[in-house]
Amino acid sequence: MGSLTTLTTELKDGWTIGNMLSRQAVERPDAPAVQWQTEEPLSYQELYECCLRVAGGLRALGVEVGDTVLIMLPNSLEIVLSWFGTNLLGAAEVPINIHYKESWLTHEVNDCGARVAIVHAEYLPRFAKISDDLEQLEKLVVVGDCPETDRNLGSKLEVHLWEDLGGTEALSEPARTRFYDTMGILYTSGTTGPSKGVVLPYGVSGIFAQAILDNAQLTSDDVGYVCNPLFHGNAQFMQVLPILLAGGRVSIWPKFTVSGWLEQIRVCGATITNTIGVILQFIYGQPARDDDADNPLRRVLVQPAPSDIVEDFEERFGVKCLEGYGMTEIGVVTYRNMDDPLRPGAAGKPLEKWFDVRIEDPETGEPLGPNELGAIVVRPKSSGILMKGYHNLPQKTLEAWRDLWFHTDDMARMDEEGYLYFADRAKDVIRRRGENISSFTIESILNTHPAVKEAAAFAVPSDLGEGSEDEVKVCIVLEGEEKLDPAELHEYCADRMPYFAVPRYIEFVPEIPKTPNQKVRKSVLREQGITAGTWDREAAGIRVRK
Repeated sequence: MGSLTTLTTELKDGWTIGNMLSRQAVERPDAPAVQWQTEEPLSYQELYECCLRVAGGLRALGVEVGDTVLIMLPNSLEIVLSWFGTNLLGAAEVPINIHYKESWLTHEVNDCGARVAIVHAEYLPRFAKISDDLEQLEKLVVVGDCPETDRNLGSKLEVHLWEDLGGTEALSEPARTRFYDTMGILYTSGTTGPSKGVVLPYGVSGIFAQAILDNAQLTSDDVGYVCNPLFHGNAQFMQVLPILLAGGRVSIWPKFTVSGWLEQIRVCGATITNTIGVILQFIYGQPARDDDADNPLRRVLVQPAPSDIVEDFEERFGVKCLEGYGMTEIGVVTYRNMDDPLRPGAAGKPLEKWFDVRIEDPETGEPLGPNELGAIVVRPKSSGILMKGYHNLPQKTLEAWRDLWFHTDDMARMDEEGYLYFADRAKDVIRRRGENISSFTIESILNTHPAVKEAAAFAVPSDLGEGSEDEVKVCIVLEGEEKLDPAELHEYCADRMPYFAVPRYIEFVPEIPKTPNQKVRKSVLREQGITAGTWDREAAGIRVRK
């Protein structure tokens, strides 16, 4: 394992966006910092000045230190400027999924308490549809083409243009922030309720970035290729932030395309990127070419790295796949270092200089020995590098912190040498296309259909192979003598859910198996899997709209 940086107070304070940008603007003002695809990059000085102007514009709209600012933008320079500008003002960013609509969107907008949101013009109709249900939101800053006729969202919401932010007085200097101050609220899937807002100090975004910086051995010569969605912590804290902390260059792309991935990496000169297991499968599934290894890429950060292809992937593309284990609440707590040999299936060793990581019996809390399957628990060795708590959910925060350990509710084993092998999620969460999906939220929407008496949503294995995560299946009990076409129910879901949550499989059943206490036995449903009575949208030739 390579050497990890010692976590001093000075180092951690240097992770705040204000301190990082102002320092780099002084030390490397003309060096390229961030660019859209292959366009002319913003230098570190230009990036800093742009973000100060955004901060000044938000201040003119009434945003103050400690406020939250909702951000709903696709990959773009604007989402980075919005994130940084919010933090320079001393406010907290709340990036939300651009595919959210209706109840999914309403919940996060209201829960975070933001009075100002920065959104793309494309999403304005969604806000118009839920405007009567919004409790605190007052102002929308719109990015993109927004004709006068599209700006009337009712009396509750004022519409301002992104271009207007630059016309106000720029912030003269960033608000003073420390590593323990709140940088953002990122929402993650709930299991027995709606998504939970994870309140993050700069210490968590910083420990994410420092882990990448140290284990991938980044320098100012590195170029990061970012096609993952920037409303996720993965792209923000594990791609953009570590590259900028190292003084390198970030190239941002609209989204992942399997046919364009390698060529885009070549044209922007990327030396590092980040992805998820299913995406690695898609890339590997492309026809092999003799020149696949002719590229500047040297490291691919991947969670998880599919053990059945990772060795071939490294050889074919001439890269090292660095796998780790982490989550929004805790950062990355295990990692494979650049100097470590590949161990397919292993998510590296604990970063012992920063964290205690152990496997324990989920029932008794007693630590387990090598290769025994149990629950992953974590505690920090430095202050301010784990979440502050779940926003407005003190009971959930207490449930996660027990016996002085943070309980991840994930299952794994650790071998005699300390390598972690992830096994499964103990929580009732479905993982698809890099998104954690709450079964509770899917069920809540299905239960609003007048013909549905009861619904149970659960994960079934994807047919794409190891590392490809889950597909969503629902079992439905209908009311009385009701009849319902599964394609009709699928359309009902597609109108109300983000595309990745819409069930692929639907099965109508007479009853749903339950415990004596009336809890749904999801394990029984998962074991049954796909049956002869299961309707499959792909077999029906239906594609989900994004």
